[in-house]
Amino acid sequence: PRDTTASYPSSPFSTCTLGWCLEASATDDLYTQALLAYVFGLAGRREQQQAQLQSLAQRKGQLYWQRKEKALPPSQPSWAAAAPAEVEMTAYVLLAYLSQPQLSSADLGTASQIVRWLSKQQNPYGGFASTQDTVVALQALAKYAALTYGSNGDFTVTVTSPTGTAQDFVLHNSNRLVLQRAALHKLPGTYGVRARGQGCVTLRYNVPPPPSVGTFDLRVETEPRECTGDASTQFRLLLRARYTGERPATNMVVIEAKLPSGYIPDKTVSLQLKSQKLVKKVEVQPDQVTIYLDQLTKEEETFAFTATQDFPVRNLQPATVTLYDYYETGDRTDAAYSAPCSSGRGRA
Repeated sequence: PRDTTASYPSSPFSTCTLGWCLEASATDDLYTQALLAYVFGLAGRREQQQAQLQSLAQRKGQLYWQRKEKALPPSQPSWAAAAPAEVEMTAYVLLAYLSQPQLSSADLGTASQIVRWLSKQQNPYGGFASTQDTVVALQALAKYAALTYGSNGDFTVTVTSPTGTAQDFVLHNSNRLVLQRAALHKLPGTYGVRARGQGCVTLRYNVPPPPSVGTFDLRVETEPRECTGDASTQFRLLLRARYTGERPATNMVVIEAKLPSGYIPDKTVSLQLKSQKLVKKVEVQPDQVTIYLDQLTKEEETFAFTATQDFPVRNLQPATVTLYDYYETGDRTDAAYSAPCSSGRGRA
């Protein structure tokens, strides 16, 4: 066959021609506009870049971009993570602002609002919904951090409990990268947060997931179900899942199975799961097992693995299993389960 590979020399003419092609590629697709804004920002074409940033949404001091057909449902909780496409698209717009030859204070102000929204989409481990949006979002956040870094800054965050007890978190230059934690002893309850000082800090807290009505059916069982024999030291977790949406089958889906406090995945978890139908990849962490599936159909599938007690914990609380579409994380469902020997499940 004929070799169609061509070599194009770098010249002002070819660059100008490329720029004209980009300018001529009119589109109302927000994802394409975000990419074009980034490219024009790298090229120093501020006027063309600004023209691509007109489809802007502003919500409560945060700037983000989303596809028209993927608006967040009114019933969705305000803290729900956005789909990977929205995160990636917004990260490209942030890169567009930060890649301009000369950054104004107004540009940094806009960027800070975008960063505020992006930071709320991060999971507890600092990443995002998928590999692709994580790469772009972390690149954008790192660029913003490099541009706004200051060596001086003291910050105090005070969390007040319903009974009036106060817990101070003090941050300064020497502990800026140290994770600080405190237990919330009165639950449920209303807690107050007050911040003083100059700097940037991230505050996170855990809440039970709301009941979800998605395109998946997920049931979680333990084996044994009751606290019999050596169930306190080891039990099997059975995840029964099926697709209930309109398509015949899904694309890749992810199951994130958290373990109760004091339990860890058995050493053979990866081998147990990889031998099961549809399992594409398994990631094992001390408190969670993540299973990547090729797809799910309307037929129920069961995925099982063993959890082993690492150390005893009194009054064990329920753990959560989350199932979601890898590319559309809004299509998700959650289910809670309790270990066989947790509080409220007596020994037989």
